[in-house]
Amino acid sequence: MKRKRKVFLVLLIAFVILITGGCSQKVKSDQITQLDRVETTEKKGTSAKKLEKINQIPDDGIITAAQMDTISGEDGQFQFSGKDQDKGITYVWTYEGKRIKNPVDQNLKVEFSDAKIEEVKKAGGNAPYGLAITLQKMNLAAPAALGLTLNEKWDADNAVLCKYVDGEARKVCDVVVGSVSGVGDKALTNLAFNVLEVGDTYYILAGKSKEDNEENKGAEEKTKNNGNNDQQSHEVDNPPTGNNQNDSEQAAETQSGQSSGENQNDQGSSHTCTISIECSTILNNWDDLNEAKADFVPSDGWILYTSEVEYSPGETVYDVLYRVCKDTSIQMSAKYTPAYGSYYVEGINQLYEFDCGELSGWMYSVNGWFPNYGCSQYEVSDGDIIEWRYTCDLGRDVGDQYYE
Repeated sequence: MKRKRKVFLVLLIAFVILITGGCSQKVKSDQITQLDRVETTEKKGTSAKKLEKINQIPDDGIITAAQMDTISGEDGQFQFSGKDQDKGITYVWTYEGKRIKNPVDQNLKVEFSDAKIEEVKKAGGNAPYGLAITLQKMNLAAPAALGLTLNEKWDADNAVLCKYVDGEARKVCDVVVGSVSGVGDKALTNLAFNVLEVGDTYYILAGKSKEDNEENKGAEEKTKNNGNNDQQSHEVDNPPTGNNQNDSEQAAETQSGQSSGENQNDQGSSHTCTISIECSTILNNWDDLNEAKADFVPSDGWILYTSEVEYSPGETVYDVLYRVCKDTSIQMSAKYTPAYGSYYVEGINQLYEFDCGELSGWMYSVNGWFPNYGCSQYEVSDGDIIEWRYTCDLGRDVGDQYYE
């Protein structure tokens, strides 16, 4: 009898510990302070050889999570180079080690073709140059830059990356374009851009934005005034953009081994970023909204319009959100998840996860990229564009391309 009682007491104690200590603690916004920078998760055991600063992409394109883990959190940039034998195009992916917090497999194989290129060039303002580029579906381990070297010369100084949707060339981001010397007198073309999304076929369109003489400039101006896109103008008209947060100058700096944030940090004591909070997706899914939360949804979906704020070096996206919400009296609540070593934002402005369907909740992006780790692990850099958006479809409706 005593033994049975002892076993019962042990089980009871274990149950109490599980309930009181094992569950994630909810934290209200007025209880939240800046996180201590403590490493809370152990590195995965791996026998993978440490990646070098410059690495060759294997035939299948896969850089494993174990390999990426060897450069996770490391200072400096790491490059992965490959080549398309059919097109003769070489390409280089560039990652910043310190931005890799949650290593996952990366499929860096890039495919090139001329599929639909004439249609897309026409839709993009009759661009004289174009290239179809397919980026494999994956969860980006960190923001990346992609540089291409074409085995031909493009007489262009303006380029954009587009998606071809419903007969329209929709701009994704700007592309840096330049020419270099190859073997002998052969001229090559360099293209570079920041990769914000993957898992689809994209199109690089390029042309002249400026002509060398006044006669051509006058012809261009006349064409623009008439509202026509003349193929002879050799100009790429920028298609509509849904995500143009990284300009060509940023891509060039990233590709050359310098980040705009680091340059600015070195030059002054004032550090700024922008932040916004919006829930417009709820307006399109009103029937799924918890009726009790209707009064908390602004008529235009904006809880906080894009605002420039100062931050201190070392602060995270979470720190900035917390301070902004506190300063503007916007309610926020979060919980700390020990398994991931980060805070998870459950609710903003009384709108919580699952309030508008089983796939709803808050997501954040920085410069157009949706990090695969918690907001309290992402350290802010100068000029970062932080967006908090309420999703009703697991991120698909706010621009996260990872989930199908």
